[in-house]
Amino acid sequence: MGNKYSRLEKTILGMIAVGFIAWSSIFIYSSSFIAIDGNRYFALFDDAMISMRYAWNFAHGLGLVWNPGEYIEGYTNLLMTLVMSLAARIFDKSTAALSIQILGGALLLGNAYVSMLIGDNLMKDKVAPYSSIVRIICFTAALLYYPLAYWSLMGMETGFVALFLSLAVLSSQKFPKTPTKSSAILLGLWMGFAFLTRNDSSIFAILIFIFVFYDLFKLQNLKQVAGTLLWAVCVYALFIFAQIVFRWFYYGELVPNTYILKLSGLPILFRIRDGVRFVIPFLISNLLILAIVIADLVFDFRRTTLLFLSLTLMAIGYQIWIGGDPWNYWRIMAPAMPLLFILFVNALFNLFRAVACSMLFHEYVLRNPIFPRQWAVPLFVIFFALAGVLFSQVRFSREILFLDKPYQVEANRMNVNVSIALRELTSENATIGVFWAGAIPYYAERKAIDFLGKSDKYISHLPADTSGLVAWSGMKSVPGHNKYDLDYSIKALMPTYVQHLAWGKQDLREWGRTTYSVIEYKGLTLFLAKNSADVYWERLGVP
Repeated sequence: MGNKYSRLEKTILGMIAVGFIAWSSIFIYSSSFIAIDGNRYFALFDDAMISMRYAWNFAHGLGLVWNPGEYIEGYTNLLMTLVMSLAARIFDKSTAALSIQILGGALLLGNAYVSMLIGDNLMKDKVAPYSSIVRIICFTAALLYYPLAYWSLMGMETGFVALFLSLAVLSSQKFPKTPTKSSAILLGLWMGFAFLTRNDSSIFAILIFIFVFYDLFKLQNLKQVAGTLLWAVCVYALFIFAQIVFRWFYYGELVPNTYILKLSGLPILFRIRDGVRFVIPFLISNLLILAIVIADLVFDFRRTTLLFLSLTLMAIGYQIWIGGDPWNYWRIMAPAMPLLFILFVNALFNLFRAVACSMLFHEYVLRNPIFPRQWAVPLFVIFFALAGVLFSQVRFSREILFLDKPYQVEANRMNVNVSIALRELTSENATIGVFWAGAIPYYAERKAIDFLGKSDKYISHLPADTSGLVAWSGMKSVPGHNKYDLDYSIKALMPTYVQHLAWGKQDLREWGRTTYSVIEYKGLTLFLAKNSADVYWERLGVP
């Protein structure tokens, strides 16, 4: 840090960082478990484990594939998957997952630091005496948002998206002041890396380019600076072009299989209605922050403030457009939330100045000898900023305080136990049919059949089930989980093991009684194909 940071401020920031490292360490440990073989396992969120299976195969010479020989792009996070492949090359399977969780913590700290710089740039001219308070609050708020921490520590690409978005925003703040070729390339690089992490981060890039161009438009030598900005656009376009070319030659498609799975086969209005239903709880929990920020924008309009708010609203709009999400932990909105919190802090300073002008406040607070005047601003802003951030995530409080296990950890434990059982009971030629396509195939090391289509082109092109039988979190049809054909996946492909025999409108349990044996093994219930040569029946005491 530069000289403008006092020793006290560095100490406070260091203590907050150490506290977060301790909290995240407890989180990671609490997300692990002892499996049926007596060993401790680390596992990421199940969708992240799908990426880990791609990464493991890639790191061990089998290609960037879910099943060797099947070239289907069932991930949406190329850069994250490539980073995972480095861990997969170095470590065993469980330690590789742990290393990605540790990386998630590092990304969160990096994003908090960049958020601090963004807040400082936004408010330094308005709140110069309290710059240290601004930096500390912005740093802390970015670490306090549990959905962002959850997804990052559970191995999803959300932490990378948040960091690259923040770096792009920071570059966009500086670029109009120093519109050089190097700063333009840097801006393009951050947005390009965000694109490689998730292609739909392009919604943020479009907004950032628009606002940067408008800022440059005010400069006299527009032609020269616009030419400089073109470097950023070209660098960003190069990332897009490179991935499209790679996808076409490697997978033979122009879009990922998951894009077809989630955004095709469902009426647009139906999808948007589901998206609206899904985001309503998010809007309610963040209503106070959004209302104060929007009111502040109206009374103190600044283009930078409008950009930050637009990025948050764009994330919400995109979540609506894609019809919601299977998990109501606000995965799509989380990367933009630190920017919203920065605006909230800015609005609180403005609000304080307005309140301080009132006679009652001046008489009973600022002139009260018991209440030192110099404390009024920091205490007001710190209290209401942290209260607002924490209030927006009350429903996660039991997980934050470790009163409950992190979301889906018990499912991870069950799935890893199943994978261990399958390694013990089946040959390497066995096939496994799964709804949870992450941890079981990753740890079982068997060819897998994805019942819900992330890595199955036939399933991804089916029409979505709109019957309401695959529905939760306010949605009538859950994206990524509403396409299936058990007659094809189970009856036709006949996997050696099936995770379940029913989903949505299809129930094969009656048929399954004649085809699959129900096996109890070490506390697990397994459905194994009767008389299969790929099952070690003698280990089950079956002749």
